[in-house]
Amino acid sequence: MQKYLPHIRIPFKLFDDERIRKIPEEHRSSSLLILISLLKFVNTQNGQCYPRQATISSMVCLHRSTIYRCTELLQEVGILKTKRLKSTLLYTIHSDYLVHKKYNVASKDSNVSLKDMSGRMMHDISKPIIKETIISNLVKEIVSKGGDKEHITDKLATLPRNTLTKAIQEKDNPYYCSLALSKQDEKGKGVLVDIPKNIINEIRKKSHFGYQQKVSKTKRDHDRKIKSKDLLRGNSKD
Repeated sequence: MQKYLPHIRIPFKLFDDERIRKIPEEHRSSSLLILISLLKFVNTQNGQCYPRQATISSMVCLHRSTIYRCTELLQEVGILKTKRLKSTLLYTIHSDYLVHKKYNVASKDSNVSLKDMSGRMMHDISKPIIKETIISNLVKEIVSKGGDKEHITDKLATLPRNTLTKAIQEKDNPYYCSLALSKQDEKGKGVLVDIPKNIINEIRKKSHFGYQQKVSKTKRDHDRKIKSKDLLRGNSKD
């Protein structure tokens, strides 16, 4: 199940940035919009991305000439750099505009005032936050196909009981796992039944290797005797 909607993270300073103010007013808002659209594709580790101009144009509804002009302005003020690739441009955004650092409030030297916090970067979103498990992937897949709570419960109920119990302990979709365990109990999968001792002994006896060999030998001897009788009966008729 998707816990968060896809989103773009930008630092607060972007809306009151000295580099942005250097861009002429008639191009400032378009340049800001283009920078935000580039942040959708950026790799937060190296600040690089390479969307086509047609992709950017469809996102921000600006003409390619405007995108080209605003990209030039963003380069002039030092916000990004571009490099010509075979079929597109490689954009490298300045690290000041990437949200990829974790602010350590436990540090003794850290100033935790609101003024200092506004300029700090938050958690690294390039690393996965939600732990991917078999159960979470199953739930996500069912929901993506339009399944409801009943479908999720039925699917999880097919998993081994110890897997569901462990998932509850680890807080991995405990609600659905509990429903799946209840469904197993309803079907009798979770109920212990006392099997009579004589049945257990009989099963143990028949599964023993020596017993199986003896049964096989007895059958072979019996078949040999039947064939011998048939052979003698046929000779007597002649």
